[in-house]
Amino acid sequence: MSDVRTVYTTSEVAEILDITPSYLLRLAQSMELTPAEFRSAGKRNYLFSKEAVEKLKNRNK
Repeated sequence: MSDVRTVYTTSEVAEILDITPSYLLRLAQSMELTPAEFRSAGKRNYLFSKEAVEKLKNRNK
């Protein structure tokens, strides 16, 4: 069973990374995250796995 504490919404990830939600979505789509890491959860809202958040944090390194 999945642990919901390891799933983040668009606004949570944007806050963690200190970027806007719209920039986060453009960035996530350009990085081609897998469906297991990133999926739609309604209009302009997505769910991100812990692994996706780590990839986004390390994108410039």
